[in-house]
Amino acid sequence: MKQLVSIVIYLTSLAAMAQGDAAKQLAEARKELEETRAEYTAMRTDLFRQINVLDDKAIELGRELRELEREAELRTNRREALRREIEGRKAGFDYTTGILNQYADALLTRLHPAENQLYKSRIDDAAAKAGAAADDHQAELEQRLVGARAGIERLGSVIGGHRFEGEGLRNGSEAIRGRFLVLGPSVYMAGEDGKFEGVSTFTAGATALPTLVALKNAENGAITRAVDSGEGELPLDASMGKALEVEAAEESLMETIEAGGMVGHAILLLGAVAFGLTLFKVFEIVRFPIPSRRVINDILDDLIAKRIDEAKAKAAVLPGMGGELVRTGVERFYEKRRVLEEALFEKLVVIKPRLDRFLPFLGLTAAAAPLMGLLGTVLGIIKTFKAMALYGSGNQKAFTEGISEALITTAEGLIVAIPVLVLHGLMKSLARGKFSEAESVAMALMNGTTELPGRDEKSEATRDDGSDDDADLVMQPA
Repeated sequence: MKQLVSIVIYLTSLAAMAQGDAAKQLAEARKELEETRAEYTAMRTDLFRQINVLDDKAIELGRELRELEREAELRTNRREALRREIEGRKAGFDYTTGILNQYADALLTRLHPAENQLYKSRIDDAAAKAGAAADDHQAELEQRLVGARAGIERLGSVIGGHRFEGEGLRNGSEAIRGRFLVLGPSVYMAGEDGKFEGVSTFTAGATALPTLVALKNAENGAITRAVDSGEGELPLDASMGKALEVEAAEESLMETIEAGGMVGHAILLLGAVAFGLTLFKVFEIVRFPIPSRRVINDILDDLIAKRIDEAKAKAAVLPGMGGELVRTGVERFYEKRRVLEEALFEKLVVIKPRLDRFLPFLGLTAAAAPLMGLLGTVLGIIKTFKAMALYGSGNQKAFTEGISEALITTAEGLIVAIPVLVLHGLMKSLARGKFSEAESVAMALMNGTTELPGRDEKSEATRDDGSDDDADLVMQPA
């Protein structure tokens, strides 16, 4: 019991002590809270003061910002106005330089090839320098004005005619020097050696030099006198030189044949031989003697009537291989039908090669001529490409002329082959018709044996051993 009381007393004392400590701690906490509140109030007052200061600064900065924004907007507007002004001036500059450039390019196209040596290099050099000076507008504009000045200079020169020294290509190949006279679209040239005078064509060649064409029908010395003195009568080509080029390009038949070369000559020779053989075959076939049906009927009447001597006499006067055919039929007329048939067939075999001779040569010519033409074309093209390898491909006129000459052999081959092929067919038809006439004579002699009195074809055709020699016998000429 005492222990219990002691414990209670002890616990009570502990509780009193704890209560005292708690009250002390509570007082300390209250004091700390008051201090914290006082500090917070001071800090809050200071913070409000700082916020007011910052608000004043923010208002001031906002005012400054609005002023800066207005200034920036003004600067932007001024900059945009300046940009538009620059773009407008640049567009005007580009338009001006473009017009000048177009004028220079158009001037080059309007220049006669003979005038290129006066203006072309100057304009081309100015265009190259203008392209290199793209960043320096003043320098570029100065170079673009060179073409305009050249055009104005040319206008002043060509009024009333313009004479100048220069070079040209005689017949498009040989360079010569002389004096030019420009009269509108026509340009005349007299060689400085006095041995050449002609007209310059407007068509530009592969080189910068103009092509000169000598006039075939012009009065000798008229162009030279006009070029030297500035007065005289001159030929005028209203086609800008096209008529002169056409006249210069025209070739005679012999010049075309010469352009075909050795292969072309061989083709024409082969064609001439073929046409000669055709004329010979026409004469030979038409004149080939075949007895008429009236003569054959007279001879058959004599043979059927046993007038052998009269039949032989009539057959003896018949000419040629046709007469031999009839004479053979007369001699074998009274023999067996098989013997007569074989004899006539033997003569027909000789007649057919005679009628067909030389006709295979015509067929061979018709087949070989195009191939020979193709061979000439291939050789000509090879020659042209060799020339291109040596001299380059810039001379388009020389290249096209080479191809044209190479194709001449093909044309010659076709010119020979087509008519020879037609003539070959006609000659074969004519020979076939003449051979049919010979066959009809042989068939008439064969059929005439059936009218002999007392002749038994079956007994003649049947041998003693019972075999039938002439059964289903049909003449098969070669």
